[in-house]
Amino acid sequence: MMKLAVLSIAILGAAPAFAGGPVIVADDAVVAAPAPMRAPAPSGDWGGFYGGAQLGYGSVNGNATVENALDFGGDGLIGGIHAGYRMDWGTFVGGAELAYDLTNIEIGNGATGSFDNMASLKLMGGVDFGQWLAYGTVGMSRVGADFSDTLAGNDTLEGRFAGLGAEYALSEQLSVGGEVLQHSLSNDAADFDMTTVQARVNFRF
Repeated sequence: MMKLAVLSIAILGAAPAFAGGPVIVADDAVVAAPAPMRAPAPSGDWGGFYGGAQLGYGSVNGNATVENALDFGGDGLIGGIHAGYRMDWGTFVGGAELAYDLTNIEIGNGATGSFDNMASLKLMGGVDFGQWLAYGTVGMSRVGADFSDTLAGNDTLEGRFAGLGAEYALSEQLSVGGEVLQHSLSNDAADFDMTTVQARVNFRF
């Protein structure tokens, strides 16, 4: 009888092991937080219509070609608006642009006057580096001026220019950049060299 009781207790004690052993509770599943959304980088396509504004500085040196030769010059602010169209062939970018600037360049040191405004037609060609565009430009410009004394009556100057520029795309539509141009201008009374440095902002349509 005693042996039967001991055997029964042994069987009852082993029952949980045969039934699958102790119950293990699994930890709660950990769900990873989604990665933050990021705005896609600009594609680097520089083609299409665009418009914008520019602001900078101009420096002028001149030499009178009538009567007594005079050397004169001046400097001041220059800023305005522009619009153009570009085509992007993958590596090469080309286009044309019209620009109009108001100027505050006072002429002195031998002649008296000022440069008041300038209209320009530009042709440009550059290299597409993705978000960067580097380019060269050439064109023609026409300056409205107000002269007195030796240069009186010769208030329109015409000429050509060449220069370099660069742009950086902030988004598909918005870009910022800078441009340096060297102008060669003249009228019936004088020849002028003008250097302009301008910051630019463009919006592509």
